[in-house]
Amino acid sequence: MSALDGTVALVTGASSGIGAATAVALAEQGAAVALAARRLERLEEVATRIHGRSLVLEADISDQRQAVDAVEQTVSDLGRVDILVNNAGGTVPTPLVEDVPALIAKIQGAPKHDDDFTRTALFHAYAIQNNLISPLWFAVRAARQMLTQDGVGSIVNISSGAGHPAGSPTLVSYGAAKCGLDHLTKSLAQEWGPKIRVNCLALGPTMTENFERLVLGSGTGGSAEYFANVPIRRAGQPEEIGSAVVFLCSGQADTINGTTIYTDGGMLPGALYEVGLAPIRKMLEAAGVRTRR
Repeated sequence: MSALDGTVALVTGASSGIGAATAVALAEQGAAVALAARRLERLEEVATRIHGRSLVLEADISDQRQAVDAVEQTVSDLGRVDILVNNAGGTVPTPLVEDVPALIAKIQGAPKHDDDFTRTALFHAYAIQNNLISPLWFAVRAARQMLTQDGVGSIVNISSGAGHPAGSPTLVSYGAAKCGLDHLTKSLAQEWGPKIRVNCLALGPTMTENFERLVLGSGTGGSAEYFANVPIRRAGQPEEIGSAVVFLCSGQADTINGTTIYTDGGMLPGALYEVGLAPIRKMLEAAGVRTRR
């Protein structure tokens, strides 16, 4: 038997990158997997890589009702929920925390506004929503199901090294949200034990499409400089994160609970922010947007 035979997992942000790799990894270990994200066509492509039972759920994590619907549809179609992976989230680095350019807000998908301050405030609120409040919604709704079932549920929150207490310039609201997610993890583990274990993975640089495009910058030659600040001298791969999620959910080490595990290659806190902002600065300056004080 595989480690997760008979279990059902719900993975948010499963249409690409870490979410897709995690969904496939869970399925390879025997889990039936519900894949939730906004991009339906991408979800359907990921589903073709899963040879067991799967369910595609078009869902926007910023909508509370859709968190409810995703869990309810998973239970209706797959019978239960044993695993929740709160993967959806993310942000875009911005050079000036007090003045977020319209181009950055557009790339992020944050609400539009012509007033500079309002746009900036909405951008930061959007980062908090997607990286802290929405994961809480999903966790609470999934827990309401898990607590009625036999067995022990497992929730894995995907956090970031940006949540480190050392701070995260260029990622201020995102880092604050992820720091909150780390704290939320420990609190929920205490609330729901022993019926549900809750853990967190704090990622460092991971080779997703957005990371490669917005942080490394295609063709900028910045990779060597960037990874000089990471002891393993490379980014993580989405499949490595998927393997870590499987381990946390597999029952092989159930005393790991209420814990944030750094899966960042040993990077030093604060070391990567300025060099990682270079492609964003280049893009903004080409558009005539001020990026330095």
